[in-house]
Amino acid sequence: MPNPRSSTARYGIKTIPSRELLVQSTRDSHSSKELWVTARSSLAGSFVFPPAGIKAIPSMTKHQLKTSTIYCGDNLEMLKEVPDESVDLIYIDPPFNSNRNYEVFWEDTQEKRAFEDRHGDVQAYITYMRPRAVELYRVLKKTGSFYYHCDWHASHYVKQMLDEIFNFNNFQNEIIWWYRGGGISKKRFGRRHDSIFFYTKGKEWTFNVDEVRTPYSEESLARLKYKARAFRGDKVYDNYQANPLGKHPDDVWDIQPLMPSEKERRGYPTQKPVRLLERIVKVGSNKGDVVLDAFCGCGTTLVAAQKLGRKWVGIDISPTACREMAQRLWDDFRLDEGKDFQLINKLRDEKQLREIPPFEFQNWAVNAFGGIPNRIKVGDYGIDGRLYPIDRGKVKSDERGLFGETDTDYPIQVKQKDKAGRPDIDAFQTAIRRDKRRKGYFISFDFSEDAMKEIRRITKEGEIEIIPVTVKDLLDKSGFEVA
Repeated sequence: MPNPRSSTARYGIKTIPSRELLVQSTRDSHSSKELWVTARSSLAGSFVFPPAGIKAIPSMTKHQLKTSTIYCGDNLEMLKEVPDESVDLIYIDPPFNSNRNYEVFWEDTQEKRAFEDRHGDVQAYITYMRPRAVELYRVLKKTGSFYYHCDWHASHYVKQMLDEIFNFNNFQNEIIWWYRGGGISKKRFGRRHDSIFFYTKGKEWTFNVDEVRTPYSEESLARLKYKARAFRGDKVYDNYQANPLGKHPDDVWDIQPLMPSEKERRGYPTQKPVRLLERIVKVGSNKGDVVLDAFCGCGTTLVAAQKLGRKWVGIDISPTACREMAQRLWDDFRLDEGKDFQLINKLRDEKQLREIPPFEFQNWAVNAFGGIPNRIKVGDYGIDGRLYPIDRGKVKSDERGLFGETDTDYPIQVKQKDKAGRPDIDAFQTAIRRDKRRKGYFISFDFSEDAMKEIRRITKEGEIEIIPVTVKDLLDKSGFEVA
């Protein structure tokens, strides 16, 4: 059985004689909160989820802002539901216009997942970001601060866009995050920095400089041993002395990126160090303030905010990243999903689900169904995830594997297809037999007539059973909580 912390709100399925599926949502062993949902399997195997004992989670209106919440979905749609001027600090690190592919290793080096920047040219990137920056400006308080992290690929275009949205007069700094490491080119200077644009919205804003002062250099301390006169233009400063809390930081930050061996590293390709985000959160907010990251990746901003006593909201379109954030909050703070924070799936539109990368779709589908995704995405022998029965002792079951033992899990296959066909069903049937199971679940947008005929034929023979589940079934099922 995999680590139960890899998903804190799972579903287990038991088979009972009436072909009624009893689905129990469980959290950790230390949580007594349970949700029971009845689901019936038709002849074709699709699910109908009645509302008995559950209620739909209402759409969030602009009169609400749920903190301690991770939203999985398009941040543009999510931001439209956030109230005006309700956030104290915003930091974003959007996908750069780097036109590169990354290989992501999510903790297990056997899982290799393609992580692609979403934009092929600068104009497409700015077109994508502009409406999101407008929404971020709207939700930022008049006393709030905004930090936009980018690199050389599109930074000049981003600055022009932000000047138009936030007003050039509200531009405060271009922070240069300088770091060492990486390769060099024989034809140009080494690229050793990112840019972080710092904007405000009003005339007053939070800037806790004493929280982020840096040590003086030995050379500076040697000079400041003597009360000195300093000249700044026409102004003369007498008795210039060192501040006991340290130097007022400048706009070049020497903070090393994460090294491969650091425990903090989660395997996310563009992961930023917590120490970088801590500086931004400390200087730009106070305890109890609301911090928002609308491209929160593996959740570094959320970790910094939680550590420093701020409220937080995270948004990301990647189901894998959102699940990783939930795991990270447990690993670092023992925060329990469903109790200490919420992870809300906003991917409720088939169009959105058709557009996300295949591995992301697999993870979304398996998690939405209540299973556990396979970490190995290539060479998985036709099994993309598994569904684990729970508390089998409470319900009598005579279900056995092909070799007589009780099934300990049910394989799940996922295809991001308009219609899964007969060859897909044949391949999954082979995978089920190879796995020595009697039942499996196949998830797709729909199934061809030939595929459904084959499923009925297999079920009639009685040796194994394949239950088809459509994306519509999963979307109709999602978005419920305990009544």
